[in-house]
Amino acid sequence: MKTRLFLAAGLAVLVALAVIWWRNNFERVEVKERVGASGEARLRQFLAAERFAQRMGWSASELRSLPELDTLPASGVLVLPNRRQALHPGRLGALAGWVEKGGHLIAEAEYGGVADPLLDLLGVKRIDVPYAGKPMRVELPRTGRTLTVFLPGTYGLAVPGGDVRLNVGQKLVSFGKGRGVVTVATSLHFARNQAIGSHDHAELFWHLMTLTPGRDLRVYWAPGRLSLWGSLKENAAPALAASVLVLALWLWSIVPRFGPVTPDAPPGRRRLLDHLRASGRYYWTKGLRARLVVAARDAALRRIARVQPDFAAAAEGERISRLSALAGISKEEAHRFIAAGGAMRGADFIKLAQHAQRIHSALEKGSKK
Repeated sequence: MKTRLFLAAGLAVLVALAVIWWRNNFERVEVKERVGASGEARLRQFLAAERFAQRMGWSASELRSLPELDTLPASGVLVLPNRRQALHPGRLGALAGWVEKGGHLIAEAEYGGVADPLLDLLGVKRIDVPYAGKPMRVELPRTGRTLTVFLPGTYGLAVPGGDVRLNVGQKLVSFGKGRGVVTVATSLHFARNQAIGSHDHAELFWHLMTLTPGRDLRVYWAPGRLSLWGSLKENAAPALAASVLVLALWLWSIVPRFGPVTPDAPPGRRRLLDHLRASGRYYWTKGLRARLVVAARDAALRRIARVQPDFAAAAEGERISRLSALAGISKEEAHRFIAAGGAMRGADFIKLAQHAQRIHSALEKGSKK
């Protein structure tokens, strides 16, 4: 009894020490795990910027068709990303006229090597500048605030001389045009969902929004063409992979093989002995043993008669003597062989077949001599 108490107490002490050691060496901490965008944020690149503007008391919405560009608020802000080749020169001229009336256009330059009619219309040129590859510091005019922002791109922007409101390392330039403002950036990555919350990007975007007195934000989003292949690849990739694998295996099974043609197997042919054995088994299983007995006896006797023509006309005793001497059996066995007929037991039938085989063998030896 005392031994069990000591063991239980020792185990409790070990458990307590293990708990104390664990609490002293480990602690629960929160770890942020980055996951990709999902739902609406996956489709709307500037959704976070829109929500930010709404929290600041602005109205924000997306423009998903060209006719909606004709309903822009007079002093609002329009975010115009790249890949806008669908905008024809007349539409671009209308946007320039909207800016001159008091609007604020925030445009993203096209990629290098891609024509950009909007920048040509605004007089903005893309120039080569050293690529820093790291965040830069920028001081906001009339505020005294210094922000840390990251603007990617391997080229810079040169604007016509005039009312420049903001210049961030030639990567982002804001200048006046008529009664409005134009902001051109090599990349609007800082305003997209994945980056607006890092560095001071949100404050930079807010500063750009407040360059004009309006409180309306519009984001032009040109939806891409619907693609069956793109939809299947995005939503049914495993099923597509399995279908391709099954199709490949099926094609592999039906395509012709290279090399010589394998000849067809010759048709199966049985020996005469196989047929005789099958016939004997059939008669035996059907209870027709008497036929087998008579057939074996008569075949042996006919064979003797062909060799010894006087055998059939000889007296019974003489025939028995000849058969006994020919097969090497006793006269009693020779008599039973000649008189065999009807059904008999299996052992007797085997002995009769042995006697018949001896007769055939003896006659064959005699003919060879």
